[in-house]
Amino acid sequence: MKLAATLSPNLLPLLDQGRIDVDYVEVNGEYSMDVLQGAKARRPVLLHDISNTFWLNYEAPFTDEEMSRARAMMDVAKPPWHSTGIGASAEPQGHTTEYWRGAPDSDLQPRERCLANIVRNGKRLKEWVGIPLLLENYNYHPTNAYEYVCEPETFSSLVEEIGCEMLLDLAHAQISAFNMKWPSVRDYLAALPLDKVREIHINHPYNDNGKQMLDRHFPITEADLDLVQWTLERTPNAQVITIESESPDEAALAREFALLRKFTS
Repeated sequence: MKLAATLSPNLLPLLDQGRIDVDYVEVNGEYSMDVLQGAKARRPVLLHDISNTFWLNYEAPFTDEEMSRARAMMDVAKPPWHSTGIGASAEPQGHTTEYWRGAPDSDLQPRERCLANIVRNGKRLKEWVGIPLLLENYNYHPTNAYEYVCEPETFSSLVEEIGCEMLLDLAHAQISAFNMKWPSVRDYLAALPLDKVREIHINHPYNDNGKQMLDRHFPITEADLDLVQWTLERTPNAQVITIESESPDEAALAREFALLRKFTS
């Protein structure tokens, strides 16, 4: 199993000093070309998202300027696949707090329109990237931005209809299972298309005193590894685990990688 890390201020010094063993750096599409080239100079790169304004549920997310920039990023990165989120359920929508996205009731899309847009745009994106396309599951909050798409049956049917693979965000799954009141996260995960998972994102989600779970990208600990192990046993096509935490310092990030490398070796 290969390991990756999302780009962060703590990551690059660790790579330069040889203090962590990582196979890929994951770079978001919203970053600059200079940032991408800096990451590529250190490790092979995984690209995630076209940009922070490109959403598969939108009526017309493809613009010449956006896609020209994304193609230049792809040409430099030469990633083995491209990943992006499954799409939201409102247009427009955005961060209404640091931890979730939202939209007013008036911008919530009807189910049929939302899912039709995701299928149409997903198929177009798959053809455009020309390499395997991975769609990521999202973290449910009742804010109009996550309706429909966090239902495992709906997510699975979208992946099937588009003909793509899956980026499994394990923290997102934990959050959706809790916030949607599933019996357990394992029940929720089992309803997803785990056989189509090629990459797994991990971090430690935050439980807000039992009221809801939040995606705060806390560092993983040994307590998280049982669920990681359970998941790996059910994702036979997974190739990369990406640590997506925002560690407080370099030492904490190095400990995370040492823990995960030992676990997967």
